[in-house]
Amino acid sequence: MISADLTGKRTIVTGGVSGIGLSVVRTFAQNGSTVAMADLADGQIGESALALVDDGPDVFEAPCDLRDNDSVIFMIDSAAEQTGGIDYPVNIAGHPVMLTASPASDLESQTEELWSEVLSINLISAFRTAKAAAPYLRGSQGAIVNTSAMSGWRGGGSSPPYSMTKDGIVTLTKELGCGLGPEVRVNAISPSYVHPDSTNFPPRWESVFEDCEALPLGRLGTAVEYADACLFLCAGASYITGQNIHGDGGWSG
Repeated sequence: MISADLTGKRTIVTGGVSGIGLSVVRTFAQNGSTVAMADLADGQIGESALALVDDGPDVFEAPCDLRDNDSVIFMIDSAAEQTGGIDYPVNIAGHPVMLTASPASDLESQTEELWSEVLSINLISAFRTAKAAAPYLRGSQGAIVNTSAMSGWRGGGSSPPYSMTKDGIVTLTKELGCGLGPEVRVNAISPSYVHPDSTNFPPRWESVFEDCEALPLGRLGTAVEYADACLFLCAGASYITGQNIHGDGGWSG
């Protein structure tokens, strides 16, 4: 785990109630930032925020439906009003939408509705967040971190629409890095395997641990390690923008 002095900084984490998002919330808060936990308005967001507050960090709920632009704008403006601005939007939220994997050959399952839902949640939501936060970020000279994925560069994700959105995140990150510079830096991370013990999510396939033995690092990543990458890209990395950092245990090397 790395550390940085984020005293006085204001962070928004989408998808912050579980998995990598929850680790990002915890990491940034433990390093001194006020953190808005942005996720769907349900019991889980309240429980996750309350658990962290009880441990001391400055975390508050920021209910939001990332599929709805008005909801995103309201969440961003409300968080900025509560904290006095925004420094670091970290876009972790994403969803495969489908409960079971859909191979590229299964065109029938790749409906217009599926494409629209995956695009809205995984790709357009990152643009919505960046656009709404941009006026605050230009003032604070902040940084954005988006989340791509291993399937964004190699394919083979839960479905072709999912992989396409993760590839799209890489291009969006480059475009936002150009469009918001020099005041704002924009980068992305591409997670691969995540150890289930660090996310409370079960592994998607039985061979995942065996598969990871072939990686140069020989193991799965952890949610904390991905949170550390986000911390580095926000609190450090002052001459890095428009980049996609592969956190894949050396798979892409």
